[in-house]
Amino acid sequence: MATFKGYFELKTPADLLQKLAYDLARIQAAPLDTYACFDFFITAEHMLDWLYPDDVIALQNKRLSETLLKVCSHLANGAKHFHARNRQHTSVTDTEKHDGPFDDSFDGSFDTCGLVVHLDGDAAKKYGPEIDAEELAELVFAYWQKDLAAKKLL
Repeated sequence: MATFKGYFELKTPADLLQKLAYDLARIQAAPLDTYACFDFFITAEHMLDWLYPDDVIALQNKRLSETLLKVCSHLANGAKHFHARNRQHTSVTDTEKHDGPFDDSFDGSFDTCGLVVHLDGDAAKKYGPEIDAEELAELVFAYWQKDLAAKKLL
C-alpha cells in the first residue's frame, strides 16, 4: 500500500491554516457562499488530525474539551455525512441561509444576509442561540492561529 503525507503543497498544519485563511476570505467576500463555508469547516475539523496524526486519544480529548471545536466538528460531520448521527454531536440544531429582506438598491448597512448556525447546549450558553457562520469561522480561525503559534508551528 502506498502512503503519502500531506496533500500536494499542503504538507504541515501551518499550510492547512493558510488554507483556512483562504476559505475564510471566501466566506467574508461572499457571506452566502455555502461551498466556502463547507470547505472552511471541513478543513478546520481536520486541523486536529494534522496536529495529532498518531495520537487518537489526544485528538479526541482536545476535540471534546473545547466548545468551539465541538461546534466545528458537528458542522463538519453534519455537512460531510449529510446528517451528524454521532451522540457526541450536541452543539448544532440547524443551519439556515438567510437572504435578508433588502434588495441591491439599499446600501450594505441594511444587509442582513448570511449563513446562520443554530446552537444548543454549551455552545448556545457560550455563543448564544445562533451565530453567523462568518463570525463562527473567524473565531475558529483565531483559535487555530493562536494554537499553532503557541506550539511554535507558525
